[in-house]
Amino acid sequence: FGGGAPPHGVLPLANVLSIPAINACTSASFVGVAASVVFFTPFLRYLTLFGCVSASAGDITKALSSGACAGIVPDGIAGIFRLAQHPTEEVVYLRARKGLAKLALRTGRPIMPVYSMGNTRAFSAAFDPFGLMERLSRAAQAAIFVYWGRCYLPVPYRTPITMCFGRPIEVTRTPQPSDAEVDALHERLQREIVETFERHKAVVGWGNIKLRLE
Repeated sequence: FGGGAPPHGVLPLANVLSIPAINACTSASFVGVAASVVFFTPFLRYLTLFGCVSASAGDITKALSSGACAGIVPDGIAGIFRLAQHPTEEVVYLRARKGLAKLALRTGRPIMPVYSMGNTRAFSAAFDPFGLMERLSRAAQAAIFVYWGRCYLPVPYRTPITMCFGRPIEVTRTPQPSDAEVDALHERLQREIVETFERHKAVVGWGNIKLRLE
């Protein structure tokens, strides 16, 4: 399957940690999906040693064809710039991110809707209100912003990290999906992600948190 697990946050810690955990505790072969630039970035590239492939459609399809499961953070770099400033709100940039739905249709692999609670609380971030940093980040395929954690260092805050799983979405293989088919699957994925969040949020102490998709 392909796992769709937002939000990205500054660093998707739940998603990174899930790679060795799933491989150690299940019989599945599981890989994470990372932006190509991560493989060449000091420190971050060492995280790929857990088992990652680049976020190109070709590499993901190759991993799925080999029998592996792939974990994807669908909001990607854009999600970093949607970090909510309000303590009772989570904002996920997902409405225009249809790549996972299109890939699932082309490969016929089911999608596992997932929500990574805590990713957005591990670090604080600052970026300009005009969207310049976001545009530069998209052009460079690398996030350009300022972040900090404990003691204003690149050390995450002490915060619970919980990965919540929903119900798998079965997909019929469609090598050339229409826009309508992609839209329909994408809408269902969004609904399932929201439902997964709502189902589990009280258990992890997030009962007062609201999820908003953009």
